[in-house]
Amino acid sequence: MSAYITPIKVALLVFPFLALAISMIFFVIQYRKYGRFILSRALVLYSFVFYLLCAYFLVILPLPSIEEVAQMTGPKMELQLGASWQHFVQQTVLNIHDPQTYLPAMKQGVFLEPLFNLLLTLPFGVYLRYYFKCSFLKTLVITFCLTLFFELTQLTGLYFIYPRPYRLFDVNDLFVNTVGGLVGWTIAPLFTFLLPSREEMDADSYAKGTRVTVTRRVFAWLIDWGILNVVSFIVVIAVRLLTQQTVRDFSGDYWYFALEVLLYFVLLAYLAKGQTIGKKLVRIKIMQEGRERVSLGALLKRYGLFYLIYASISRVNIFFAPFLESNNLLLLVVSLLMVVIFGLIQFGFYLNLLWAAIKKECRFFYERRSATYTISTIDPQSITKES
Repeated sequence: MSAYITPIKVALLVFPFLALAISMIFFVIQYRKYGRFILSRALVLYSFVFYLLCAYFLVILPLPSIEEVAQMTGPKMELQLGASWQHFVQQTVLNIHDPQTYLPAMKQGVFLEPLFNLLLTLPFGVYLRYYFKCSFLKTLVITFCLTLFFELTQLTGLYFIYPRPYRLFDVNDLFVNTVGGLVGWTIAPLFTFLLPSREEMDADSYAKGTRVTVTRRVFAWLIDWGILNVVSFIVVIAVRLLTQQTVRDFSGDYWYFALEVLLYFVLLAYLAKGQTIGKKLVRIKIMQEGRERVSLGALLKRYGLFYLIYASISRVNIFFAPFLESNNLLLLVVSLLMVVIFGLIQFGFYLNLLWAAIKKECRFFYERRSATYTISTIDPQSITKES
């Protein structure tokens, strides 16, 4: 029994870290497809990944030492279909006419091993029918492929890490595992009738995805600036290589920042009909009032207000900050006045963003001034086709 419990314990330790990476992948996929990452779908997908993780650990753990495996001389494969049944008949203490033998027989390895092989892929069949909407035949093929992957993992000695297999490649396991998936597919409604259906999850995702939330826009913003930071790093390195000199990092200069905004958020968004790469990934786009397509002037006004003026006020304060230590009273007063005025303007700028986010009003002041707004590009037909 410990051979089955140990992999599950290991999975419980590893899964939280693996889930973090997987969550980012699924987050992008969900936002890309539906525009919203709902909890019910997350729980289903995470539990599916956790199940696969446990199943894989059951196949490969516990790991013996390479020296121990090198000394093994037993058979590598069992190709006789029905051998498990023969072993059961030969070794079981079961006597159909004696109920007292039932429990001891159920504790024997010749009974437990096939049973666990059946249970190993039973959840897989449930998931294939419930969430992935696979037919019986498709479940048969996919479960067989999964089982074959497990058996080949054993046959190759964990992908040739070991000099020979440390577990037996058994066609009986292949058969029983495949049957387990089909049993899971058959009894899936018994486990899933209380859960939301895939169609209900899709409908919920779409209903929420048609609304452009602040969170969705923040993720688009993070993606865009992540791309720009990578590009800036490459540009600085390229300039240093071309000039063969130690050029200072100019990516923080205002002129370079303005160039990024103009080329990426204005020109690229105009050519892409209101979308940047980040907006494209989360399926939102910029529109202009009274027009089918946002104009270059509207984008320039929108991002000029946001990035080049209000978001850059801190640079003005940085300019006046050294003069606050001046002995010239007039210069000191003027500098202090400028810092306070521009500080209040910047505070109002961030307060507007925060207030709009709290009110869940996704149209900020710079959008109203530029007569632009953000919409979702998701439609039910695209979700139906992709599903």
